[in-house]
Amino acid sequence: MQPTYDCVIIGGGPAGLYASFYAGLRDMKIALVEALDHLGGKLSFYPEKMVWDVGALPPSKGKQIQKHLIEQARTFQPDIYLNTKINKIEKVEDTFLLHSNQATPLKAKTVLLAIGGGIYTPKKLTVSLTKAVQDKIFYHFPDPNLIKGKELLVSGGGNSAVDYAIEAHEFGAKVKVSYRGEKLKGHESQVRKLSELGIPVYYCDTIEEIRELGQKLQVKCAVHTLSADYLLIQHGYEHDGSLFESCSFDLKRHNEYALDCQQPSITSEKGIFATGDIQYYPSKVNLLAGAFNDSVHAVNQIKQYLDESAASFEMVSSHNEKFHTRNQALFANKEAI
Repeated sequence: MQPTYDCVIIGGGPAGLYASFYAGLRDMKIALVEALDHLGGKLSFYPEKMVWDVGALPPSKGKQIQKHLIEQARTFQPDIYLNTKINKIEKVEDTFLLHSNQATPLKAKTVLLAIGGGIYTPKKLTVSLTKAVQDKIFYHFPDPNLIKGKELLVSGGGNSAVDYAIEAHEFGAKVKVSYRGEKLKGHESQVRKLSELGIPVYYCDTIEEIRELGQKLQVKCAVHTLSADYLLIQHGYEHDGSLFESCSFDLKRHNEYALDCQQPSITSEKGIFATGDIQYYPSKVNLLAGAFNDSVHAVNQIKQYLDESAASFEMVSSHNEKFHTRNQALFANKEAI
């Protein structure tokens, strides 16, 4: 029998992951729903980038923060649904039915939207590709160990393409860039750095065909035919914000990408809450640190919505009984080392 969750969190990025942890800390039965086949949200876009601005963490790669957030989100064993795209939210009295590409809708007393600006997926190549060729094409930054000493062709001319080309060069790849336009659109300082590094750029080139030639890829473009071991595509992202169009109620919008919340986490629909970049309110901070704070505030609001007698916040973790057994195990492990 399908359970009725205290809250269904839509979105498995940093805000949704931290909300999952904190909701478990507050004894809520929750489900975490992600449209893609993995958790992490936009952290997946920059796995090798160093992130400096998360409190108390040393500079850490995006993939490390992603890994730790996922582990933390699983602390209280929420139900996690991957490859599950919510396409309609229906309000039936005081319960929400969340319809998706799965057979059975999820039932919830509340919904927490943690979807950023919507679902972003990389724009894929439209040319015909064999399986062998597909295995050598990436849409996110590849494993640095894989590309070290190899020829990497980066297709694209925006910020991500330029940044990734420089980063790949720093990891020891032999990099070249192909772009359909006449001038790169990345940040001026990064474009200058690309040039200073001697990374060649081929302009007015649109990919028309990709074949394997021995162990190499032969990439036929409009002007040039280029050889590479691997191909990194950075042609932008498709944005899907269709969820709001299919709700059985109206949510007040600030703009195309964010809901208008007069105070943090509180949307215009009773029982629907928001966290992270999907919401706008005065002094909103669009940083990872801001997303964590948003999620704590949202979960506390949801807890009091569900139970008016509930405390407005949870006890600090250093004195929280929920962590007593875990702490003993951690202390024992450290003493054994």
